[in-house]
Amino acid sequence: MEIKAKIGETTFTCRGDLETYFRPFREATIGTDFTFSTPFGEQKLIYADWTASGRLYRPIEEKIIEEIGPLVANTHTESNITSTKMTLAYQYAKEIIKHHVHAGKHDVIIMEGPGMTSAVNKLQRLLGLRVPERWKARLSLADDERPVIFVTHMEHHSNLLSWTETIGEVITIRPTANGDVDVDHLRELLETYAHRPLKIGAFTACSNVTGIQTPYHFLAKIMHEHGGICFIDFAASAPYIEINMHPADPLEKLDAIYFSPHKFLGGPGSAGVLIFDARLYQNRIPDHPGGGTVLWTDPWGNYKYIEDIETREDGGTPPFLQTIKAALAIRLKEKMGVERIQKREKELTSLLLSHLKQIPRVRVLEGHREDRLGIVSFIIEGMHYNLVVKMLNDRFGIQVRGGCSCAGPYGHYLLGIDKEQSETLMKQVEQGNLFVKPGWVRISLHPIMTNEEVYDIIRAIRHIVRYADTWKQEYMYDQTKNEFYHRGDDRYVRGFFAL
Repeated sequence: MEIKAKIGETTFTCRGDLETYFRPFREATIGTDFTFSTPFGEQKLIYADWTASGRLYRPIEEKIIEEIGPLVANTHTESNITSTKMTLAYQYAKEIIKHHVHAGKHDVIIMEGPGMTSAVNKLQRLLGLRVPERWKARLSLADDERPVIFVTHMEHHSNLLSWTETIGEVITIRPTANGDVDVDHLRELLETYAHRPLKIGAFTACSNVTGIQTPYHFLAKIMHEHGGICFIDFAASAPYIEINMHPADPLEKLDAIYFSPHKFLGGPGSAGVLIFDARLYQNRIPDHPGGGTVLWTDPWGNYKYIEDIETREDGGTPPFLQTIKAALAIRLKEKMGVERIQKREKELTSLLLSHLKQIPRVRVLEGHREDRLGIVSFIIEGMHYNLVVKMLNDRFGIQVRGGCSCAGPYGHYLLGIDKEQSETLMKQVEQGNLFVKPGWVRISLHPIMTNEEVYDIIRAIRHIVRYADTWKQEYMYDQTKNEFYHRGDDRYVRGFFAL
């Protein structure tokens, strides 16, 4: 909330309670007052790319350095102080994460790779749905034997292409006229594919392009009513919402979830999270056989794997430090409070949308939707998205992201690209003309941002629209990278070699 009063020729602004509440968290974030040089002088960095990655949080970094760092050692033993502390801290960190998402007694956690992409691919391998490419052509499955995977029209590539490369058949649920998931269509599809042996719903909880959320608990209920299972991708929304794998209605339970703690405040450098119902696990051999996965071995080729899933699927040196950091980032989220996070996000998003939609030549994707998390994507008519991003960086210090946000199919829907247009565009792209690749500029907000930063973003976009024809003359386009460079950039590179 913000109250403005004009006394004489001066306007006084009274900041709302939430901006004040989040100020200490903002002040503890590394880089808040960072400045950097551009061809147009020194710019103060305004970070508005939170959906891509979170930011480092000084108290977490200091805790890792001062308290955890001196005790860092490999796990797998409790015979010395360092290994004991790391083993216990690793286990406790996983319990913190499970508790945060309301995991149940049958749910197991596996920390995998740097984020959600690694986690969902791990899940697919554990379910036996991935076959090595060289052998896939030899695998003969009748259509009726293939698993079927239902996805929404809003998926990003990691929750779409990874399923496309399984032995299953991927079916997209159509959108409603308002851009939501058509739950009636899902019911129709489940009836059509009722004979399939395995029916999976792999749904995003929130679009990483528009911030629009899906009714994922209701989708889970529909899947379970038709004998299916439901997996939810929380990559875009996990830092901002409550996650509940087991709500009051047992039919709404989530059979697996995956997300990227690196997107949390304090989370960069953490590991991807996969939590799933252990009853889905039917494997005799772990995904990564190796140290820490066996109970015993002998010289004659005999061995026995550990029964505990979390242990046997954690071969080699586990990501103990990455997991500890993920747990600390989650604790920070809990300290900020989900209710306050959501209220502040709504304030900032409403402020941004109300002004952005009034700027000439600016089109906000799904601009009619106010009910979203703090993710807003837009295009400026007649301007390449990456040129807009470059100008925002160079002239105003604003960090946003251009492109398709790794959500090509959703982009087709948002931009109204039909199949014929798509084929024409893709042919040009394959021939090296990356300029025609569809895309947009994405702004993603965080509760620690100030109202003034949002106003700075709005003013910057207004200036770019106004002076675009003049300013664009200062940039060169690299077709091989689909990026723009200021014509004076090479001077800074040459300076590296001056002795």
